[in-house]
Amino acid sequence: MSIRAVIVGTAHMHANEIALYIDGQPDTELCGVADTPAAIPEQTEKRYTRAWNLNNIVNTYHTTSFADYREMLDTVKPDVAYILCENCNKAEVAREVARRGIDVIVEKPMATTVEEARAIASLREEFGVRVFVNWPVAWRKYVREMKATLDSGVCGELKKLRYLNGHTGPLGKGARHRGVAANAEDMTDEERSRTWWYREEFGGGAYLDILCYGCYFTRWLFGRVPDDMMSLSQNLGTPYGDVEDNLVAVARYEEGFSVCEGTWTTPRRRMPTGPELVCSDGVIWCDGTPDGESFVAAVDMTGKELPTVSLSAQEVYANMPWQYAAHRLEGKPVHPTLTADFNADVIAMIEAARRSDKSRHAEAVERV
Repeated sequence: MSIRAVIVGTAHMHANEIALYIDGQPDTELCGVADTPAAIPEQTEKRYTRAWNLNNIVNTYHTTSFADYREMLDTVKPDVAYILCENCNKAEVAREVARRGIDVIVEKPMATTVEEARAIASLREEFGVRVFVNWPVAWRKYVREMKATLDSGVCGELKKLRYLNGHTGPLGKGARHRGVAANAEDMTDEERSRTWWYREEFGGGAYLDILCYGCYFTRWLFGRVPDDMMSLSQNLGTPYGDVEDNLVAVARYEEGFSVCEGTWTTPRRRMPTGPELVCSDGVIWCDGTPDGESFVAAVDMTGKELPTVSLSAQEVYANMPWQYAAHRLEGKPVHPTLTADFNADVIAMIEAARRSDKSRHAEAVERV
């Protein structure tokens, strides 16, 4: 094995997905997993809680579990650490990783604030390590084909992006996350309330969990941060938490705008496959077949179908461990949305949206 990897933090259920992908990457070995100190002690070990995630990774991939993540870093001396702790602790944990000369890969979103995002980005220069942010949507072939179709100019210039994303909550009824075949188990309101997902002080809530995707697509497809953000949110069905579970945000540019909605109270089945791009000469959108295959479609202003761009499957873009291995071992560039600078911009957009929610006015996006 050429690359020694560890998982730091199991507070995020995406840890199961990352473990699956590391296990399937032939040049990478999963050498250990350790949770970080919990921001709030959980009362249950039901599916997708941090304790369940840890045990699932150990039992499924037969890797070593460590009680202290710092001990794991010092013992294993890995090449790269995948960080999946709660949002509020990412900057601290990333620094512990980087100061040991270990590359950092943070699960989306990068941080909770622009200040924390800057601190994580600065680790590159301070310790000479690589710093990336993993986005599950970066590995969807149809998403890259949507971007390629937009870049082809077949529909003209992007004017409006519309995006709706969500589910019933990270630990909500019927929730299912990649890397695990089963749905979340029923939990009481009290059990959910004792997880970081539903507490603002720990980086919980739909802004960071769901709006981050809308900001990702907006920043990527428009090519820069917007001038300002306007946003409103409410807690419509999560009385056991102090966070928003539904929101709508508008990102405004001189030449267009983006409307992004996030929800924790809607079954995933009702979510569209991806963004819809309203352009000067047509519309591009992502769709799906009844058997679950996703594809890109486009029409002009009369409704006539337009050609879309097809891309060949590339192993380097299968998932983050494949991308990292190709970058580290072969020098191949990483996808532009994985860089620290891009992701600091995403956090700046979320921060402006949250300020707008409180001020009830449009808020300028900080240029990071």
